[in-house]
Amino acid sequence: MYPVIDYNKCTGALACYEVCPAEVFDIEVLDEVKKAVVASKEDCIECEQCVEACPEEAIELVEG
Repeated sequence: MYPVIDYNKCTGALACYEVCPAEVFDIEVLDEVKKAVVASKEDCIECEQCVEACPEEAIELVEG
């Protein structure tokens, strides 16, 4: 499993980036806002910290 971000909900809080112990996320500028992007989904340890930390509930773990 790995995280998928719904960018229609994401506001760029970067909470997922900050809490991820596996460093799955990078930061990129999307629509002129710094947002986290999944850079290394294979490194995900399925801890769900990113899902819990996201204030907009914009992240879910999916099979893959």
